[in-house]
Amino acid sequence: MPEIKEGKSRSMKIGLWTVFTVATLLIVVFIAERIIERKVPPTLQAAVKEESKGIYEIRFKTAEVNLFKGQLIATEIQLIPDTMGLGRLQAEGIGTLFEVTAKKIDISGFGLLQFLWSKELHISNLLITEPLITRFIFPHKAGEKKSLQEQLQNIKNRITISETTVQSIQYRTVDMQTKQGAWLKNIDAYASNISLGQRRSGRADSSAVPFVEKFRIYGKGVTYLSSERLYRFQLGNLVVSSDEGRIRIDSFAVLPKYTEAQWSKSLKYKQDRYDLLFPKIEAFGVGFNEWLEQGSLGVDSLVINHAVVRVYADKGMPEKTTMASNNFPALAFQRLKLPITIGDVFIRNTDVYYKELNPKSGRAGLVFFKNLNANFRHVSNDKRELKRNPWVSGHLSTYFLGKPKLTLDLHFNMSDRNGAFTYKGALEGAPAPFYNQLLEPITLARAEKGYIKALQFNIKANRYGADVETEMYYNDLKVAALDVRSGKLEKKGVLSLFINWLAIKTDNPSQKNEPARIARHYYEHPQENTFFNLMWKALYSGLKRNLGLPEI
Repeated sequence: MPEIKEGKSRSMKIGLWTVFTVATLLIVVFIAERIIERKVPPTLQAAVKEESKGIYEIRFKTAEVNLFKGQLIATEIQLIPDTMGLGRLQAEGIGTLFEVTAKKIDISGFGLLQFLWSKELHISNLLITEPLITRFIFPHKAGEKKSLQEQLQNIKNRITISETTVQSIQYRTVDMQTKQGAWLKNIDAYASNISLGQRRSGRADSSAVPFVEKFRIYGKGVTYLSSERLYRFQLGNLVVSSDEGRIRIDSFAVLPKYTEAQWSKSLKYKQDRYDLLFPKIEAFGVGFNEWLEQGSLGVDSLVINHAVVRVYADKGMPEKTTMASNNFPALAFQRLKLPITIGDVFIRNTDVYYKELNPKSGRAGLVFFKNLNANFRHVSNDKRELKRNPWVSGHLSTYFLGKPKLTLDLHFNMSDRNGAFTYKGALEGAPAPFYNQLLEPITLARAEKGYIKALQFNIKANRYGADVETEMYYNDLKVAALDVRSGKLEKKGVLSLFINWLAIKTDNPSQKNEPARIARHYYEHPQENTFFNLMWKALYSGLKRNLGLPEI
């Protein structure tokens, strides 16, 4: 009996010592966590300030530490840039700053003691909830801007994160000169094996990127509001996958703020209105590695299927004082900050509509192209690629006004400062009255009879004008001029007779044994008019000369 009592007493002592030890350990851990919670904020703030050379500071409302889980949870986080130190930013070669706020950051597998001792961050999992990322764009001296990649490479201390998840991203840009900005919402992102402060080495896999082994960006119901607030960009689904080298966008729409009727009343100056729908856009062979390492993006192919493009122009609106020719496709693409090269762009089964309101007739003429199929090769603004080959080459086929087939070769010189391009093509035949849907509202003329057998054209152009060569073959053409003074489109009797008897030649060629008339001349392009205006007006000027009307 005494032995049993002695055993029980020993067990109680061991139990008490165990409880005491555990309790003591818990108290020590609790105290350590409180100490660390007080220590982490100033240490992290000092590290951020040191790494950014005083450009950034970090703040958060609360920070909770769990030593057993190696977990740190912070709430109401703010990464705040110094947007006032413009001179210092220019000296550092920085043209972009980021401001980040987040509802919560949950870090697990966090080596807290190592961070406090060496300032190196090693994290297993990072979860960021509802971040708002603001990108401030500053003016910078030419040739002195540092890319984001260069800034990341300059981080001194090592930072590694095994898995990162970011939920419900909101992103906006703010131009510090114009104070205009754009909004992007409803994006999620995932990344694995982020490594900063050191370059990865010994990786044979060309698809891996230097700072991130792989990442995915995805979203549903993504919206983007343009800086001038005239358009809302809407994506049904978005998937970006670095390991697959692929980008997929479903149901991408560009939605204008105003209707066609409201457009001219709501804007101060003339501006084309765009209403676009792309059911599916896919990019294959996307070189994310080269993009993150060198700042340039390579894409094997881009495919656009079954798109609908609608453009509306009101000729009665006041012209802009700015030069629309500055936004010619080649010139605008050259100004794109991201160097990009796309091997092939395929456009399939797409419909394009261009509507132009003529204030004289009060009616809108509609030019449309059905079932457009196109292939553009070597679409690039990368200076290294353009030294090898400066031309973008395209071939298009479509049905003009839905009926006669139109084939077109279109080439852009991406190295030319004046936006040089060439286009040549051929249009199949159709009865002349078929084109009245276009002629009446736009030219105030009507084809009474005749047949357009074929049209061929070859045009070399740049932002200032075009060398035009056109051949239009037709027979027995009769045209009537129209008047709108009564509020209705009516024939101008005497003027119609003058046009048909004295001006327009009813046939081309005029006689069976004669060669066809070929129009060769130079068309001067007003700088306030658009690229598509140049393409159409240059061709239109040649057609008038084919008809025997020398005045443009």
